[in-house]
Formats: sequence, structure tokens, C-alpha cells
Amino acid sequence: MAAAAKPEAGEGEATNCHRRSAAGQEEEEEESKRPRDGNDEEEELLTELSRYRRYWTDLWSDDSGDIDRRTEIGPMRYTEESPRFAMLLDLLEVFSFEVTELKGILRWPIDVFGLISVRDSLDRNRNYIFECTRNNCQTLTAKLRVKGTSPSEDKILSAKAFGYNGTAQRHRCGSLRSMMLSGARSTLEFKYAHIPVALEATIKVRITGGSTDLCGKFIAHTASINEDVILLDSGEEMVAFSHDGAIDFCRSVVAVEGNGGALIVDVHARQSGDENISCASKKFIPVRCGWSRDTLDVGFCRMSVEVSWSLMFSY
Repeated sequence: MAAAAKPEAGEGEATNCHRRSAAGQEEEEEESKRPRDGNDEEEELLTELSRYRRYWTDLWSDDSGDIDRRTEIGPMRYTEESPRFAMLLDLLEVFSFEVTELKGILRWPIDVFGLISVRDSLDRNRNYIFECTRNNCQTLTAKLRVKGTSPSEDKILSAKAFGYNGTAQRHRCGSLRSMMLSGARSTLEFKYAHIPVALEATIKVRITGGSTDLCGKFIAHTASINEDVILLDSGEEMVAFSHDGAIDFCRSVVAVEGNGGALIVDVHARQSGDENISCASKKFIPVRCGWSRDTLDVGFCRMSVEVSWSLMFSY
């Protein structure tokens, strides 16, 4: 569920905050005349996100808990058995957030940390897409901060909150969409797709024969949308394995069209010490519940692929 979230039809943004009083406006006008220091500039960049947090807390905290609460709803809830009263629902597939432009004082490369999360109408809690601490930042050649030489020199890269109305946008379903999020210091591109009557597919890959020392890129995509979901790109590093023996993916859940759709899993891998890249691909046809299994063979190793199918929601 961390990757495929039901389109939210009710969650608003900061645009619905309470009206300000005249006295409050006068105070803000006086405040705006004062010289700003670095901290004032950082606080100003957080204004939109702070408004959203207050709005969300007022509207949803009684039912959904703290705004920072992480979702406890995991994948494969209905893989073993489909509930009697259940139906296929539209899902929102998140492909990527990319920093496309730096502004002001920022220059490439940058070290970023912070979080990007989405909420849906299942529980309205956080599903993390990106989450890095300051001591484990990511270098780029989105509330995200740019790491300075000390915490006092950290700068906000982006602090945004926005909503997606799944009901109003359903006429745009089934195609790749893009949204540009522009701020004072950066522009981020959000790529997504509204997948109609979809199933949740959880992908696991295990090495079943040959070498386990490999670098690889594992990707998934659906038959109808020409955009890859990156499950793992290990770069020059060897792939790591989780406690159950599966390759440790960065994400493993993909939304797939339930009516006439298909899931394609690809691997581009090379063995340690070898520059030659081997590729393999398999197609899986979705089912309402249960598992689909097949094999990827890249020559120097064989991999088993298991796809767990599940409905997302039960009434």
C-alpha cells in the first residue's frame, strides 16, 4: 500500500483554512516591514505546510490520530481470500518525484533529507515514498531540506502539500500524468497515474540458482502505461537480501488494471566483476486474489518471481 494508494476524494489543503481577523492582518503587515534574517526566510517557506498541518489536524485527528502517524495497513490483506463484499477500486500509482530545477542559492550536487508521503481514504495516515534522516541523506547530481556543513546551515528545498480528488479526476484515468510543484528554491515534478478498477500487486524476487553477487535494476510497468516503477536500482552496489531471502527492494507494490491489464517485471543485471548486462522479462495477468509465479533467467543466475494479488479495500 505504500506505493499504490486509493485516490483521495475528501482531503483538502491549506486553501480551506479559517479567515483571518483584521487585527491579524495588521500584525502581519507590521511583521512584513521588519528585516528578515535566515530563520525568518525558512519559516516563510514552511507557511503553506504549516497551514495544511493545522487544517488536517482540525479535520481528521479525532478519527485518524496524530498527523505524523505512519499507516499500519500493509499489502496483501486479501491475497489468501477475497472478501464477499469487495470490489475493484481506482488506485493512484506514484511513479516518481524529481527535482528538475534549483533556484536561488542552491547549486548541484545537493544532499537532501526529509520526507515525501501520501495519504489515502483507507486510514488517512502517512504512506512514505521518500524518508531520509540528516545522517543518511541522499545526494542528487521533496518537506525536504538541503544539508549544510552543520544543522544551522540546512536549507529548505521544498515544503508543499497538495490534494488529489479521485472522483473529479476520473475522466483522466489510465494515462501518465505530471504535476510541477514550484517553490522559491526548487521545482519538483510529480509523475503519477490514476489506474481504473485496479488490483494491488506485491512483487518478490529470490535467487534460486547461480551467483548471488550481482548488481541490478528491477523495474515493473503495466501494459497500458509506458512508465517504469523502479523497484530497485543498486547501481554499482551488490543487491541486498531481506530476512526471508528475497531481494531487498526499495518498493514492491504496484497498481495494475484489473480488467484486461497486465504486469511486466524486468531485470537488467550483471555479475560482480563483469561489465556485460543481461536482461529478462516476464508478464503476469492479474487475478482477484492469490499468487502468480514465474522465473527470470539472466544466464549467470536464475530468479523466481512471486506476485501476490489483492484487492485494496473491502466494504
